[in-house]
Amino acid sequence: MFWYRARRWLRRKKLAAILILLLFGAGFSLVYFGAPLLSGFAVKENILPAERLLLADPYDLTDYTEVIVDVFSDGVLFKYECRGLWIAMPYEKSFAIKRNMAGVFDIRPTQHDLLYDVITNYDINMSYARIERMQNNFFYATVLLEHEEKLLQLDSRPSDALALAARFKAPVYVSTKLLQQQGRDICRD
Repeated sequence: MFWYRARRWLRRKKLAAILILLLFGAGFSLVYFGAPLLSGFAVKENILPAERLLLADPYDLTDYTEVIVDVFSDGVLFKYECRGLWIAMPYEKSFAIKRNMAGVFDIRPTQHDLLYDVITNYDINMSYARIERMQNNFFYATVLLEHEEKLLQLDSRPSDALALAARFKAPVYVSTKLLQQQGRDICRD
């Protein structure tokens, strides 16, 4: 009975049936073949160059420069001598960094407060936060945590890395190459 009704409907509405089949085929193809584009994996591909896949000394900071961090309502300025690197960020993120730098605590804990409490409760120390690179108009940061003989390098957003570094009073480093390429002269009047 079903097939009889289906054939009858198809005879009457051939154009609609063809359109539905085409849309279904296009949707299926997009989901099946375009899954990386839909899931965000396409953005994650090739983030790590081949040389970064090799295990390196996490304490080797020869290609990094320790910077002074100035926080403003709409972003953060990393300063070294007359070079400055600006990273724009939402007010909430920059406010959290500024608050952590001042040692001010909110009535209710934020995600940075919670992470700080977990890290300090297990006697883990934060060695540094470093801004490593810019790719696809996004900055990438790393946080180095250590406990006894164990090290943990965490990929992080710069805002989260800075908020934790402010809480731990840890130094902040920026890739020297990034500072030269993306930085601006801030000493000119």
